[in-house]
Amino acid sequence: MKEKTLPMNDLKIFGIYKDGKFTIPKEQVQALQEGKMTDVVALKNLKGKDIQIDNLPARLSIVRGDDGNPSLRIDPVYKSPNSHPQLSTEEKERLIKAEIANIRKNYVDKNGNVRTEIIAYDKDTKQFMSYDPRAVKAPEAINDQKLTSEQKRKYKEGEMVELPDGTQFQFSTTDRKGIRSNRNGLVLSVLLDGGLSYLLFTGIGRMLGKKSGEEQSYSKGYQDALQKVQKQMERRIALNPNDKDALKDLNNVREEVSKVGTQQPKYQNRSVDEVKRFNSIDTEEGRNPNKKSEDDEHRQRKI
Repeated sequence: MKEKTLPMNDLKIFGIYKDGKFTIPKEQVQALQEGKMTDVVALKNLKGKDIQIDNLPARLSIVRGDDGNPSLRIDPVYKSPNSHPQLSTEEKERLIKAEIANIRKNYVDKNGNVRTEIIAYDKDTKQFMSYDPRAVKAPEAINDQKLTSEQKRKYKEGEMVELPDGTQFQFSTTDRKGIRSNRNGLVLSVLLDGGLSYLLFTGIGRMLGKKSGEEQSYSKGYQDALQKVQKQMERRIALNPNDKDALKDLNNVREEVSKVGTQQPKYQNRSVDEVKRFNSIDTEEGRNPNKKSEDDEHRQRKI
């Protein structure tokens, strides 16, 4: 999502874009452009009819209405956890205590169709947030390993996905990068504009559970995928030597390639079963409870 497709009028109203420039850090703007949530930012001097707020800490994201147009969503920081109509007291407690990553709920919409929403807890804003998995676009491959239809379904529904080399990852609507893993870095292969593009994610938040010994290691698939990212950036620069974003991305990729070259994977020659035992992530991570029911307008709420 480029700047021209951001809801610039909304951003101006809330002081996020002022005098021709953004008032929030560049990495937070990038999160909005990528369709992710920002970290907590401070919105200042908000004025409206019969209301004035000097300072409002909140997380921001971009949502699309039924007409397809983008609009700004503001999730303020609450003093205590808010409620969710579809969650029991026990379910809320489990999410708040990070015993589980999310909860799946089924419901019947106004047209009589059975729908699903995934509910997670955002500790930064103390809110329960839900999303429609149909709106999530799963990657074609991760670390040069193609995802099956079942793995894509799990990804979209917030379940943990595991690759043969022990790499685990999980979609997270509350994480600024939109994904968590037992690895520090992942390369996602995604379909963009009819072609396959490679996206490098580093500094990824780890999944629930104890820190894994594999978190600091690098799989062969990751190393192979890094080479593809590097070639992609080099092709972009060859076409446009003044592409500052591509130059920056290429430097980031080269740094990661250099880092990978100094470390050897601890598990690379292990069997799949050995890799699973080697990984210390809680096995409960990503599982959905059996109880189902719900309301999907929570995540679509606009401010």
